[in-house]
Amino acid sequence: MAYPDGVLRRGEHVLAHRRPHWRMLVVPALVPPVAVFLAALLAGLAGGIAEGSTRTAVRLALVLLAVLAVVWLAVLPLVRWRCTHLVVTDRRLLVREGVLTRESVDVAGATITGVRTRSSGVERLLGAGTLIVSTAGTEEPWEFSGLGDVERLASLVEGVADDRGGLELAAGRWGVWSGDEPDDEPDDEPDDELEPDELEPDELEPDDEPEDAVEAPVRVSRWRRRRRAARTSR
Repeated sequence: MAYPDGVLRRGEHVLAHRRPHWRMLVVPALVPPVAVFLAALLAGLAGGIAEGSTRTAVRLALVLLAVLAVVWLAVLPLVRWRCTHLVVTDRRLLVREGVLTRESVDVAGATITGVRTRSSGVERLLGAGTLIVSTAGTEEPWEFSGLGDVERLASLVEGVADDRGGLELAAGRWGVWSGDEPDDEPDDEPDDELEPDELEPDELEPDDEPEDAVEAPVRVSRWRRRRRAARTSR
């Protein structure tokens, strides 16, 4: 069964299936004609060698070098490109690469805490870039370079992380609150300029002012900043 159908779980759906950007195939596509041209040119120059086994050996060596160059610089990169996959499902991010020795990466959406992209000037012109995915429990993020339509991929991965609770996990580092308090909520603290005898009797009760009432607005604002940064980190 073709990848990734063979590794999908029951009810799991593929949102995007990508291979590296086509620019990875530019050099492999140019290698065969260049190798043939150089081999023919050098074989023609070898015609000046005296007839015999030496001239035949030189021409055979040129043909062998041309074949090796085509295999090493054209065929192998094409096979590696064909065997490299990046799959975004509605539950996770899957990456698979390698020809003889294959390496697979499975990143659950519930562990994705941040998504962003990086593109150079040339990559922006070609519509390519690097997808950077931060996950819970790892210090260094995953980087997947040479991807086409990287902005859309980042949006899909971020949507999966949001649906699976990964972005909420990132926000939880700043403190999770059951509900957001409005920014224009009136301050219940007494004015410091008022004298104690000018306050109402109820305001003098210590139970009406919890100990963490002063800290709550600060922590809520940090939570909002973190959530807003996570949702716009592309």
